[in-house]
This record gives sequence, C-alpha cells and structure tokens, in this order.
Amino acid sequence: MFRLQRLEITGFKSFADYTEVIFTGKGITAVVGPNGCGKSNVSEAIAWVLGEQSAKNLRGQEMKDVVFQGTKKRNPSGMAEVVLHLIRDETEYISEETELEDIDAKLGEIDENAVNVDVIEAEHLQDDAEEDVTLLADDIGTEVEMETVKAAQVGSVNTIQRKVATKRRWRPRNFALDFAPGESVSVTRRLYLSGESDYLLNDKTCRLRDIQDLFSGTGLSGAHYAIVEQGRIGQILSSKPSNRRGLIEEAAGISKFRKRQRAAESRLESAKTNLSRITDIVAEIEKQTRSLRRQANKTKRFKILKEELRVLLKQTYAAEGRDLSIKIGELESKLAEANKKEREILGQVSEKDEAFRESTGLARSAEENLTEVRANHSKNALERDRSERELGYQQQQTKEIETRSSVLDAEIKNTGERIRLIGNEIERLEKEASIESEKADSEQQILLKAESEYRAKLDEMRGVEVELETERESHLEHTAAVERLAEIERQFETNLEKLGERIEGLQREHERAEKVFAERKQEAVSLEKSVREERKKLEALHAEKQRRIEDANSAREKLEAEEGALKTVKDKYSQQKHRLDTLKELDENRAVYAPSVQKLFAQQKKIGVNFLGTLADEINVGEKAESVIENLFGTFLQTVLVKSERDAKKAVKYLNDNNLGRIPVLVFDTGSQSKKDAMGNDRSIASFLGIGKDFAAVLAKVFPREMSAKVVDSLDKAKSRSDEIVITQNGDLIIGGKLYIGGRANSNDKNSSLLALKRELRELGKSAGKTQKETEKAQKKVDKTMKLLSGCEDEIVDLQAFIVKNEREVLSHEIHSKSLVQEIERAERHKKVVKDEITQITAEIRQIEKRRIESQKNAKTAEKARLLSADKIEAVTKQLNAVRKVVEAENQKLSEKRTQAQVAAERKRSAQNALARLKTENADFEARIERQRLEKKQNVTRLEEIASSRARLKEKIALAEMEYSQEEVELNEAIKHLKEARETTDSMSAKLAELNKASAMARDERAGLEINHTELVTRLESLTEKCVQDLNVDLKELVKNTELDEDFEFVAARERVSELRDKLDRFGAINMLALEELGETEERLEFLTSQRQDIVDSIEAAEQALSEIKRRSRQRFKDAFEAINKNFTEFFAELFGGGQGEMKLLEAEDILESGIEIVAQPPGKRLQNMLLLSGGEKAMTAIALVLAIFKYRPSPFCLLDEVDAPLDDANVGRFVKRIAEMSEKTQFIVITHNKRTMEAAKALYGVTMQEAGVSKIVSVRFE
Repeated sequence: MFRLQRLEITGFKSFADYTEVIFTGKGITAVVGPNGCGKSNVSEAIAWVLGEQSAKNLRGQEMKDVVFQGTKKRNPSGMAEVVLHLIRDETEYISEETELEDIDAKLGEIDENAVNVDVIEAEHLQDDAEEDVTLLADDIGTEVEMETVKAAQVGSVNTIQRKVATKRRWRPRNFALDFAPGESVSVTRRLYLSGESDYLLNDKTCRLRDIQDLFSGTGLSGAHYAIVEQGRIGQILSSKPSNRRGLIEEAAGISKFRKRQRAAESRLESAKTNLSRITDIVAEIEKQTRSLRRQANKTKRFKILKEELRVLLKQTYAAEGRDLSIKIGELESKLAEANKKEREILGQVSEKDEAFRESTGLARSAEENLTEVRANHSKNALERDRSERELGYQQQQTKEIETRSSVLDAEIKNTGERIRLIGNEIERLEKEASIESEKADSEQQILLKAESEYRAKLDEMRGVEVELETERESHLEHTAAVERLAEIERQFETNLEKLGERIEGLQREHERAEKVFAERKQEAVSLEKSVREERKKLEALHAEKQRRIEDANSAREKLEAEEGALKTVKDKYSQQKHRLDTLKELDENRAVYAPSVQKLFAQQKKIGVNFLGTLADEINVGEKAESVIENLFGTFLQTVLVKSERDAKKAVKYLNDNNLGRIPVLVFDTGSQSKKDAMGNDRSIASFLGIGKDFAAVLAKVFPREMSAKVVDSLDKAKSRSDEIVITQNGDLIIGGKLYIGGRANSNDKNSSLLALKRELRELGKSAGKTQKETEKAQKKVDKTMKLLSGCEDEIVDLQAFIVKNEREVLSHEIHSKSLVQEIERAERHKKVVKDEITQITAEIRQIEKRRIESQKNAKTAEKARLLSADKIEAVTKQLNAVRKVVEAENQKLSEKRTQAQVAAERKRSAQNALARLKTENADFEARIERQRLEKKQNVTRLEEIASSRARLKEKIALAEMEYSQEEVELNEAIKHLKEARETTDSMSAKLAELNKASAMARDERAGLEINHTELVTRLESLTEKCVQDLNVDLKELVKNTELDEDFEFVAARERVSELRDKLDRFGAINMLALEELGETEERLEFLTSQRQDIVDSIEAAEQALSEIKRRSRQRFKDAFEAINKNFTEFFAELFGGGQGEMKLLEAEDILESGIEIVAQPPGKRLQNMLLLSGGEKAMTAIALVLAIFKYRPSPFCLLDEVDAPLDDANVGRFVKRIAEMSEKTQFIVITHNKRTMEAAKALYGVTMQEAGVSKIVSVRFE
C-alpha cells in the first residue's frame, strides 16, 4: 500500500507555474474553488501521471492539449510535468504477491525450456531476418521461440545462437516488493510539445508498463476505481456490463493474473505456430541439403566445359559476324543504285506535281475572286437597307426629346421650393445643438473629479492586498519547508532500515555464489566424458560413407553413356527455330511489301482502321505456281483487305493526305473465308489459288480477266484462245495464245517473293513442331537416368548429415565446457563484489546518521518562522476588510455620476445628428436641380445633331444604289474565268497518273533488295545480341580483336559448341558456392532439430501455467464478487435509508468472462431499470458501489471529483459520514462545491485564478 504525500505540477493545463500540493497522512482533503478555476485539473494531473492514455478522458482532443497553451500575457509552455510522491506503509497482500511469484516462475521455466542460452554468445544480430515476424509488447516470452524460426531462415548455428542470446525473457519485476515500508516513491511523467514523452520512477527513466505494474491491484491502474473523475460516477451505472466487470477485477487483484494469462496464451499460440513453421523449415532444409550435395559434385565438371565453350563461341561469333558484314556491304551498293533510279522518277513526278498544284492554285484564285465579288455585292445591298432603317429611327427620337424637355421645366420649379423650406429648419436646429453641448461639457467635468477620488481609494486597497499576498506566499514557503524536512527525516529512517536489510541479503548472496562454484566444477568433469563417447561414433560413420561413394560412381558412368543422345535433335531444332523467328519478324513488319504498304499498316491505329491483311495472305499455292501467280496479279498481291467501305474510304483518305502513292484496297470480311489446300483436285482457278467460294466471287468481280483463267495438267494439253489465260499445274503461263512464260525462280527472286515467304513460314512451322517433340522425348529418357543417379547420391548425403550432426554435438559440448569455465570465473568475481558492497553500505549508514542530525536542527528553525508568518497574515487581513468597505461606497457614487454624464452626452449627439441630416438633404436637392438644367441643355444640342445626321443618310442611300448596279457586271466576268481554270487542272491530273505508274515499278525493284538487306541485318543484330548474352562482349569488338587460324573450320566449331551447350544444359542450375552453403545448411539443420523438441516442451509447460492462472483467477474473482456484493447491499441500504441493491452475474457458468448487472430498488419504489433512476439516485447507487469496493480492497488514496454534486443535504451528510469512517485506512481527496463536505475535511486547498487562465493553490489545515 502507498499513501499520497505530495503532488508537483508544472505546465499542466492551467497550472503554468510550478505548483506543489502537500497532502496530510489521514482524513479527508478538500479541493475547492469557483467554476472554471482549474480544480478538476488536479484530479486529471494525478490520473495522467499514473498512465492515462486517452486524451478524451482528460477533456482534450490530443495528448498535447494537456500542455499549458498560454494566455494574453503568457507564452505557451514547452513541457507539461507532473510528479507524484508516495510513501509505502506496512506491507499487505503478501499472499497475493506469493501467488504471482509462483506463476512468474512457471512462465520463466517456459522460456528456459524454449532455448538453452547458457552456451550462446551475447552479440547483436543483423536485421535481415526480422521482416516477417511481429511481436506484441506484452509477449516478451514468445520472442525466444519466434527467434529460432526467424534465425533458421537466414544463418548458421553461431548466428542463430547470437540472435537468441540478445532476446529478452519473462523476468517481471514486482515493484511493489522492491520498496520497503516507509520508503518514498516518486512517479514522474513529462510531455513535450514535440510529442516526446518520458516516465520516471524515483528520477530514473522507466516504461509505462513499469508504472502500471507498480500500482496494479491497488485501484490506481486499469479501471482505477480509486480515481472518480468529473461525470464518471454516472458512467459506472450506464456503462456496459462487460466494462463494469473491470472494477471488480481490479478490486479482486486479478488484473495481474489477467496479464500473465494473456502472456501464457500468447506463448502457447506462438509456440504451436513456431512448431508448425520450424517443422516445415526442417523438412525444407533437409531437401535443400541433398540438393546442395548433388550441386557440389557437378561444379568442377561444369567449370571445365564452360571455359571451353567460351573460347569456341568467340571464334564462331567472330567468323560469322565477319561474313555477314561483307554480304551486307555488297547488298547496300546495289540498294543505293536502285534508290537513285527511284529518286529520278520521283523527281519527274515532283515536277509534274508542281505544275498540277500551280494549275490548281489558279483555279482556287478564280474561285476566291468570285466569292469576294459576291460578298461585296451582298454587302452594298445590306448597307442600303441599314441606312433606310436608321433614318426612320432618328425621326422618332426627335419627338421623344421634345417631350422630355417639357417635363424637366416642371421638375426644376418644384425642387427650388423644397430647398427654401430646408434652409429655415437648419437655422432652428443649430441653436438647439449649441445649448445641449454646453450641458454635456459641465456633466463631464463633474464625472472626472469623482473618478479621481475613486482611483485614490482603490490604489490604497491594492497596496494592502499586495502586502497580504506577500505574507501568504511567505507562510506557504515556511509550511512547505516544515513538511519537506519532516519527509526528509522519515526518508532517513527508511533508508537506514533498507540498508540493514540489504547487508543481510548480500550475505545470503555470498553463500549462493559458493554453491554455484561447486556445481559448475562437477558438471565440467561429466561433460568431458561425453565428448570421448561421441568421437567413437563419428569414426564408424566415416567408414560407412566411403562404401556408399563407390556405389554412386558406378551409377554415374551409366548416366554419362545416355547423355549424348540429345545433341543432334537439339541442334536441328535450334536451327529451325532461328530461321522461323527471322521469317516471322519479316512477315510481321511487312518487310517484303512496298514502303507505302508498310507505313499504312504501321499507322492503322492512327487511321482508325483494323486491316485484315493483304491478298497475298489469303492465297495458298505450291512452290511451282508461285511465280506464275505473281506474274498474273503483279503488284495487286499487295492489295490491303478491310471489312467495310467505310474503312476503305478512311485508308484512301490517309494515302491522299500523306502522299504515300497508290495502293489498292479491297473490301471483304475474311472471317467467313476458309482456306483450301493449294492445287486441289478440281480445275477451277479458286482451287488453284487455295481460296474459298465467297472470296473467289469477290475476286471475280475485281479481277475478271485473271479469275477466268483455265487450269490444265501440263503444257502439252494447253489450248488457248486469243482472249483467255491458261495456267498449268507446273506453274507455266499462256496469255492470249501467244505469250508463254515458264522456268523457276532463282534464290534471289525467292527472297523478294511474297508467296514464297508465306509458304516457307507454313512449312517451317510444321517441321519445327515435329522436331520439338523428338527433343522432349529424348530429354525424358535422360531425366529418368539422372533420377536413378540422384537416389545413389541421396544415400551419401544422408550419411554425411549424420556425420555433421555428430560433429556439431561434439562442438556443442566443447562450447559448453568453455562456458562452464567462464561461469566458474564469474562466481569467483561475484564473491569479491559482494564483499566490497557490504563495506560500502556500512560507510553509507554512518553518512546518513550525520545528515539526519543536521536536518532535525533545520526543522525547528522552519517551524518558528511558520508561526510568525501566520500572525502577520491575520493582522493584514483585518486592515484589508476595512479598506474594501470604503472603496465600495466610493464606487457607488461614481456609478451615479457616470449615468448623468452619459444622458447629457446622448442629447448632444441627437441634436448634432438631426442638423447633419438636414444639411445633407439640402445639398442633394441643389445637386438635383443642377442636373436637370444640364439635361435640358443637352437635349437642345441633340436635336441639332439629329437634323444633320438625317441629311447625310439620304446622300448615302443614293450612292449605294449606283454601286449595286456596277457589281452585277463584275460577278458575271468572275464566273467565266473559274470555268477555264478548272479545265486546265483536269488535263494536268491525267499526265501525273502515268508518271506514278512508272514510279511504282521502280519501287517494287527497290523493295526486293531491301528485303534481302533487312534479312541480313536482322541476322547480324540477332548474332550481336546473342554475342552479348553469351560472352558479354560487343560483336564488333570481338571481330576486330579475334584472330582465326588458317585451319579453322566453322562447321566443326559450331557442332562442338552445340555439343558443349547440350552438356551444360543437362547440368541445370550450377551453384558455385555449393560446398560453403552445404556446410552452413547442415549446421543449421542440426540446431533446428534440437530446437523443435524444446518448443514441444514449451507448449506443455504453457498449458500447465495457463490452467493454474485460470483456476486462481476464478477463485479470487468469486471471493471478491461475493464480498463486494454483500458490502454493496449494506451501503445501499445505509445511504438510501432502506431499499435493496445488489449485483448479478449475467453468465454465472462463465465466471471469468461474465458481465455484471446492477439491480437497485430505492425505498418505496418498485424494482426498475437503472436508467429510469433520478440523477441523485444514480449517484448514490454508484457511490455505494465504490464504497463497497473500498471496504473490500482499500486503495492507497481515493480522489472524488464533484461526486456529491447531484446529492441533497441529507444524502451529502450520509456520504460524508461514511467516507470519514473509511479515511482511517484510505486518504480521500474530494473536489467539491458543497459546504458540508468542506466542513468534514481536515485540510482545504483553494484553487484560484488571480491571473486570467493561470491556476494557483492556497491551502488551509484544521487541527
């Protein structure tokens, strides 16, 4: 138990200055003062320093609102600080503390079983493994188990051990037992405006949790029933049953058990989670260990083959790159000549186009001239009509001005009469204002004299008040000094007792150190014997491992014999895939098409059309017939296909707008088109082209001559008339019976052939798919053989795991042995430290005795000074009362004089305002008559201007009629010139079309060369990318720096590269650090296996501790509930003078979680809902409950903030009587406005605000 001694407040809410409140040891202390002076800030300061975390409960929105915010005269404070001084009295509730020690011991055992930390070095761990685990602040005990799982994911045994060593254990400090009876305790809380917060215990930094533990079970923590803030007395009854339960739990003292229950449940849940995770991790690490052993065997062979491959790749890339560069150079020369020819034709087209644009410009000028003549003709007609309307408007305006002039004459006469009457009234009011001004000045002189006399009396009274305040401050300082010296005397006595107890404890500590020294000696001998036995087991495992290695070598030879089968088929597939990718890229980019077609497809999103492809995409013919179809359709094979006429118009418009040349566009939806095999059984041209009937019908309309061609088996059977075309199955062409076309295309022609490219894409796709299936089949066979080898290697890996495990066990024992030696040395040092501390404490006791004698002398001097200041305060108070009566009389006289002066001044202001208003009105009328005269003069001028304007308008109308007739002749001449210009433009357009046709032929020739050039460049770029990927070297630098031998064979080198690639591919992923990783993984596996068993033991211990906590909590809550319920019934009847009140559990079968319902029946009333009680009845019921709790579990002190406000005098009397009886065991601090409550107090503290916004304390103690 603690008793409240002193409260220090600085910068908290309205207490801007340092304020000290000293509380008496027993009885009731009352805090009084007017509304808004800061009384409740005292109770909130105590709640805040004890750990209140809700700003709302402190009447704020955020926590920094508790810092003094400043006033008009003061700056805001930068910090709020509250210090609470308590003193521990005789020890109580020892049995409860003993139970807590038992439970803490069990929780500590859980942590010790989780990980053995005796052999772990105390080093800090890196933060890399902290990402996926979050620990609550109260779950410190689970951190050891969780750390084992995290460490398993990132490091070796030494790393894991260092991580666990740095983690905290469950070692709760019981602060209540750390302070001896009579020892002082100070609790401090600071809050800075920056948001930083500090908690201090006896001027040493601590945690909020430490303060909560210190007061847990005393009524000052958690639900803190010992502090009843303003308005909270009613909330006790209106709160939820589950929230109301917190009061009973705090009184029962099971809040500490609750905390340990949460810790145990958290440990249990975390341990189960950790067990599942660590089991999964162990399985994964075992799998990883086997894989690492296989990788280590492959690493050496892989490095040798990798270096040979790198040398060959340099040579092959250099040879192929040099050859492609030469071919590209030759092709670029040919392409330059083709471009030159095309530019010459384009130059001729440009010249004709310029002439065409010039002709078009002349036609456009003629058309613009015609438009201008027409516009002038219409403008003159419009101007003539406008002038006629303006003439009519001015005639009407003349009539209106003459009428307005007559009205102005009458208004000027009336305004002059009004000005004369206002002048007479102004003369009368000037005389009246002069008389009232003289009266007001006389009354003001009388008032000034009365105020001077009042200020003299007021200054005299303030002087006396200052003297009284000085004496009061002196008295408070002397009183505080007496209390402080008394406290110091008690502190000296307490310190002497504690030091004596400390010497006895050190002697017991010395005996324990001797015992530890002997135990560690015996354990070191036993550990040495275990190390010898483990070494014998290790030798047997090494022999078994050597036999298994010989079996694995035999299986490996079988695997190498089967690995070569995959090489040939992979080479073939790689070549086909490379060629297929190149052809697809050319087809997707439309590289074999004219540049205008390429640009059209590239801009189809911008045009807003989704092109379906080209005519060549839809034709499917054999190799023999490709050239004949290209001769038959020519450039029309590049015809672009669209879905609708709307899309076709968009495409043509884009071609015309961008001058891309002429491209045919065909409307047809290929969605319904199904291709047929080339050269079918029938003899129709549609079957020969490999197209469907619908598409053939469309082509017949567009290309009637070509689609009417006949198809025959051979040239011998061909018969052709002069008006028809014949095609043979071998690709020969006969036109009109006279022109025969035959032969095969050479390789260069094939590269620029649209149909050849399409055919090769189809054939190569089928061939590559077949080769890929053969590759997969061969790979499965190799994988099967490799799996057999892996089984042999796994057996070797398992044996190695047992060997490493035994080696780690030996290492662990050796580390433990070193740790025992260190502990023996620590025990020796501990004995020496204890002896030195006993000597130091003895010297400290002598020093305290000397300081105690000096403090007693100072206490006597302070008491004499306090009594002398009290006498001075009484004399000055009498003098102040007499002066106040004189000041009040003078103030009454001054009020009467001030009223008379105000009446005279008001009359003066009224006369002056009336005079000013009339003068303003007179000035307004004079201005109005001046404006009317000016308007009349302006009307005369306006009539003259209108007459002049009417004459000008008549002349303008006559001139417009003459210009209209002349423009009729100019209009007919412009129409004739426009017709002649348009005929010239049509002639130039026909000539330009012929030149565009010649340009298209040159463009086709250049396109074939570009296709060949693009293919070679693509191959070179692809080779460059592969060179960078394989060698991380630029191809140009490689060609420049690589010298090839004369006997270098490119084909043989490529075959060897493919062979090496296949072997390296069969290796799979190679880990160059496999050996190093293997050692760490085996080390980690061994450690985690032992930790898994430790976690199983921890789960069992946590379940036992949780069961014990619940059993004890249930029994303590039951005992407390029954006792408090009995007390509540008694206090209810006593405070109400009868009636019945009791508490009920909502769920009696679940006593640990059940809510609590309060039943109240005041005398003479039926049992009813709590919310229907009056305000006074609710307050009395809540007070009865609080008093019942205090009777069962007295708190160190109790703070009640205006709980008696709703009570009448009779109930206040019963309330005061009861708390007076209970004040023998508990300090009561009551904030009140009630006089009867004040009368019962042994000490009164008055809270005032002499300065606006700043609270101060004045105290009075009654003997």
